Amino acid sequence: MPAMRRNFAPSSPPAWSRWRVHIAESGEGAPVCLSLANTRNWRHSASPREHLASYADIVRWIEQRHLLDADEIAALLREVASHPRLARHELERTIALREAIFRVFSARARGDGLPPADLALIVATFNEAVARVELSFANDRLAPRRRDGAPSLATARWQAALSAVSLLTSERVDRVKECADDRGCGWLFVDTTRNGSRRFCFSNECGNRARQAAFRHRHRPAARRSPEGRKSL
Repeated sequence: MPAMRRNFAPSSPPAWSRWRVHIAESGEGAPVCLSLANTRNWRHSASPREHLASYADIVRWIEQRHLLDADEIAALLREVASHPRLARHELERTIALREAIFRVFSARARGDGLPPADLALIVATFNEAVARVELSFANDRLAPRRRDGAPSLATARWQAALSAVSLLTSERVDRVKECADDRGCGWLFVDTTRNGSRRFCFSNECGNRARQAAFRHRHRPAARRSPEGRKSL
């Protein structure tokens, strides 16, 4: 009796390739991951501005982003007071993730390859965050919630990792840009203009300076220009 032959399509995709990661971040303002990356300003300049000098700064950032309510903030502050050493360690881990997020999205904005070690840290933190949540029905939809009720010192780090994966797997990732200011701003933003022409972080800051510089260049006295329109040496 001849052996039975199984017909497998030679081009059949791997079993897991049918799935795609897709999580959507809601809320107003910049994605949480970019907001965290921007807690270090003027990072390419000679005098970067660090806004996360202590865990208390992380708490203020969490409040500004409305990641926890008032009762949860109070509970988080009690956790910080009870475990200052853990809070300092979490500050270091959050800054490490912040820098990985910046490098990944900065490289993406330039069209460069994404740094593998930084991507690995983002994914590992994402997996850590997902392990702390469960899905439940709310208003006829599946919604995530924490497995335990107490806010964690890792709240900022987990939220930023979820946000980073959400942005990296969305169409908006093609709109992420880094401020083009030549003084070393380094601010990351999502360009929401229709034609994708935004180059600077804010029109009233770096953008305004660029416009003023362009105006001065256009209106320099003709005597200071070479025949080709370039500044004479």
